[in-house]
This record gives sequence, C-alpha cells and structure tokens, in this order.
Amino acid sequence: MVQPRDVGMVDHHSKASGARSQLPQAVIDLAQGGERAVGAEASCLSAAEVELALVDLVSDANGEVVIFNDSGFRTLALRTDAAVVGGGQAQRHMTAGGDDVSGFNYVTFEGGVTVYFPEELNLIVAK
Repeated sequence: MVQPRDVGMVDHHSKASGARSQLPQAVIDLAQGGERAVGAEASCLSAAEVELALVDLVSDANGEVVIFNDSGFRTLALRTDAAVVGGGQAQRHMTAGGDDVSGFNYVTFEGGVTVYFPEELNLIVAK
C-alpha cells in the first residue's frame, strides 16, 4: 500500500468545460504542494484499483507512456518522486510508439516523461 507524502487526483468524469480546464493545474498544485494525504485524499488513494510506479513504466523514444484501460478500471495510483510539471488533454497527437492519443488526458513529470491516459480513468499521482 502507498504511504503518500503528496497526492494529486485527476478526476476526469466531470464534463463541465470550466472544471476540465482547471483540472491539470489542480493536479500540479497538489503534487508540488508537499501536503499530506488526509481525509478524502487518503481514501482516494486507498480506493485505487491499480497501483503502478512511474519508474516501472517503459516510455517510447520521446519519453511518452500510454495507459490503455482495457480492463475498465476506474482509478489508477501512480507513485513517483518526480514533480508534475504539466498536464491537460492532448489535441491531435501520435506518440513515437505509434499510438494515437488524441483526446487522451496527460500528465508530464520533471525529467520529461509524459503519461497519457483515457478520460474515463481517474489518475492519482502519489509520492
């Protein structure tokens, strides 16, 4: 089980355009804020159906990783010590590995790794 120091949750079920545009900044603020996970944040982390470590993911030549949610999971926890430096929703984009991630959400970490994931997947970034 993760014992988080910093937790940010990317919840992309909201369809409101205003909420969507503020989401990536909220993730960056939480991931860089050094805040301890308490209450709802801690329970969100424990509710993750899958937990992965960023260092275990294999990126393509451009430092991109694509998470396809073929299993239908709702929540994924991604552990890393790297700070979140960006995020949002990809416009038209093809990865070096040949994956079309247009419309996918993404989070970019210091060091250059970008993780793309489908909109229906909640991503928790934890240290």
